[in-house]
Amino acid sequence: MNKLATLVLAGALSVTFVSPLWARGCPTVIKEGRDLLAKAKLSKADADKIKALIDESEKLHDGGDHGESMKKAKEALSLLGKK
Repeated sequence: MNKLATLVLAGALSVTFVSPLWARGCPTVIKEGRDLLAKAKLSKADADKIKALIDESEKLHDGGDHGESMKKAKEALSLLGKK
C-alpha cells in the first residue's frame, strides 16, 4: 500500500473511532459547565457569556459537531476557572 492510501485509511479509521468518543464526552463536559455555573458567583454579563457558550456547545453536540462542541464547552469551563 502506498503512503497516500495508508494516510487516507488512517484518517478514516480515526474519524470512525474518535467521533463517538467525542460524542460521549460532550454531555459530561456540558453538565460540568452547567453545574459549575450554577454555583459560581459571577456578574450577570459573565454568567450570560458562559451560559451562551454552554448552550452553543450543546447545540453543536446535537448537530454532530463534537469537536467544536468540546471546544466551546472547554472554553466555558476555562472562564469558570476550571483547567
